[in-house]
Amino acid sequence: MIKNIFLSTQIILIFFIHSSPVLAGTPWNLQADRILAQEDEKIIEAFGNVHLTRLENFLQADYARLYTDTNWLYLKGNISAYWDHDFLQGEEAELDLNNNVGWIKNGQVFMAEEHIYFTGERLEKTGENTYSFIQGTVTSCDDDVPPWSIRSSRGEVTVDGYARLWHPRFRVKDRSVLYSPYMIVPVKTERQSGFLFPDTGYGSEYGTNINLPYYHVIDDQRDATFYTNYYSKRGTMLGLEYRHTPNLLNKGLWRADWLRDREIHDTSENEPSRFSDDGLFRPNRNRYWLRGKFDGNDPATGWSFKVDLDYVSDQNYLKEFKSGQSGFDHSRNQFLDNFGRDIQDHDRLIRTNTLSSARSWSNAGLDARVVYSDNLRYRNSNLPSEENPTVQRLPEVNLNLFRSSIGSSPLELQASSQGVYFWREYGTRASRVDLYPQVSMPLRMVFGTLTPRLGWRQTFYFVDEFEEPEVSSVDTENRFQTRGIYDFNLNASTSLFRVFKISPVPDLLAEHTGHESWTRIKHSVTPEIDYDFIPDVKQGKYPRFDSLDRIQPREKLTYSLSNIFTRRKDTVTRGTGITGPSLRSSYLDFFRLKFEQSYDFREARRREELNEYSRRPFSDLLTELQINPGKYISFRSKTWYSFYENKVTEHEHRLALTWPEKMSAWFSLDFLEEIDEFKRKISDKTSILELGTRLDFIKNWQFTLVYRADLDTNEDLERSLGVLYRHQCYSLEFNFKSTDYDEKFEIRVNLLNLGTFGG
Repeated sequence: MIKNIFLSTQIILIFFIHSSPVLAGTPWNLQADRILAQEDEKIIEAFGNVHLTRLENFLQADYARLYTDTNWLYLKGNISAYWDHDFLQGEEAELDLNNNVGWIKNGQVFMAEEHIYFTGERLEKTGENTYSFIQGTVTSCDDDVPPWSIRSSRGEVTVDGYARLWHPRFRVKDRSVLYSPYMIVPVKTERQSGFLFPDTGYGSEYGTNINLPYYHVIDDQRDATFYTNYYSKRGTMLGLEYRHTPNLLNKGLWRADWLRDREIHDTSENEPSRFSDDGLFRPNRNRYWLRGKFDGNDPATGWSFKVDLDYVSDQNYLKEFKSGQSGFDHSRNQFLDNFGRDIQDHDRLIRTNTLSSARSWSNAGLDARVVYSDNLRYRNSNLPSEENPTVQRLPEVNLNLFRSSIGSSPLELQASSQGVYFWREYGTRASRVDLYPQVSMPLRMVFGTLTPRLGWRQTFYFVDEFEEPEVSSVDTENRFQTRGIYDFNLNASTSLFRVFKISPVPDLLAEHTGHESWTRIKHSVTPEIDYDFIPDVKQGKYPRFDSLDRIQPREKLTYSLSNIFTRRKDTVTRGTGITGPSLRSSYLDFFRLKFEQSYDFREARRREELNEYSRRPFSDLLTELQINPGKYISFRSKTWYSFYENKVTEHEHRLALTWPEKMSAWFSLDFLEEIDEFKRKISDKTSILELGTRLDFIKNWQFTLVYRADLDTNEDLERSLGVLYRHQCYSLEFNFKSTDYDEKFEIRVNLLNLGTFGG
């Protein structure tokens, strides 16, 4: 006998279903217009506005049938659900509430965390994190007719994994444009191994470029990327990038690229014109670049470790391969972002490699390192390697004493000391110990601060082998040499200021909430005088390895005057209902003006070459200006003016205008005059102009234009155009760049959750 139990409109039925351990014993709440329970068959039916909820999960439909002995649920009509962080919609469905599996007909699954939609004639949840579908569509677009989608005859999806698609067709709007018999699409928030979208591009020097990366996860702390980088004119470059982060205090990033180049530049005839001025050739076909950085810390001992690797095959490699995922610019940005340390510019011919360790105490710091400098001039038979004079510091130890008081006296002591062994292929090899203590006595008075400082530099040389040019004045008879030099510095400064009232402080009233105004301006004036003295000590007999071996005499007075205007802005903020409105103050140095000049006493007494160069003890007057009143405009300028030449010898100007979320524009001008003085000679006059703008007026569109030119030679240095279109689920980017030696363009497409291709 079947016993029917009819429950009237909007009656809630609570029942328990034991499914996952987390939800075990948690009741489902069933609500509908009408509920019918068939007790003998253990069936519950619900009609109209059916809602089932349990914790965060919910199901709703026009009709539901629940088999209470198996916890199997059948739904029909206007189905929508939130199920384990996924959203489901469809016409008809069956769900196993115990095992969280089931199917849905003519439905859609939205995986919110990955922001991916799956739509199909039949969608099936086959496991806790797996789905399958027939005649389905995959997209990340929210539109009813998605701008892009992938239509597939069948597919399998693993959350935090991949979607495997059979016979997929890539569609733009409702048109199929690409077909593949099989495709794997990433559907993940965690990293997993697989091919990344390729970079493509074109350059007049290397031709068409396609770079296909493969990303491989080794474990939670390590991964690697393999690059196959094809250049139609130069060959295939193979690359490897390896990253490891065992903990928050230790991390490393290493990269290597190798190319068997089809071209060699071993004569002036086949060398590109932009390399013809350096006097160096490139006969090698095997070209490579090894680079990397490592930061390590041992909290137990307090020691930190750093590695900087930069080893390249020839002097032109980094100049030719600057762009792309395997290029110089990308690696430089990686190192800056991950380690905060830069690498040397792409045109530097001496590449430095360093291994260092350091430790600090409360008043001292120790740094030990090995520094290897690779001089590219002596590579590839350009210059004889046996005549390479490049100095290697193997090793170097620095011990520094931080400034601290000497007992209860007014004196302060700071010191630096260095021990280093200099090795080189050709030239003197020696050990050098340099000790440099300094004693100062800051005198703080009502009218300012006066700080005299006295230092003594004592240097010891222990020579292993002399190898100096015949014309050298170095004393090669004594293997042990010592040098002592004192120096003196006197610094005096003071600060004067006055605060001007601009407007009254806003009243703390509710109707004034959000009101802001400049209420005060502070004008600070800081004059400063600095005197430096180093005696003229003859040092030609000592070995020479770096600038410390030739301490130049100095007797110079530098004086400056700084003006700083600081505004205070008061804003009335909304209260909490208990305390009422409050006042928030912010400060900004919106105007800075500094004048600086030096007087050289040695130049004023000079007697050499007076017939050719007259005495000019006064330096150029430096005027430095910064204006930054708010978010709309900023201006920075440095100008050097010579009173002897009666003209500007150098200036750097940059003006930036910003209309937030609408546009920005910038203008810069760098100028350097040709100069011929006793101590300063600049043979090439330069005047570099840069104009740029970024436009965001049109919704979703961004346009960028940059123009650089040498006004002195009337040559265009760079012209570039960038166009970017951003949509909710994709972006399109076009870039064109023309320089005096090359033209490049790239087209880049980024599909949300699928990646970027192009280049």
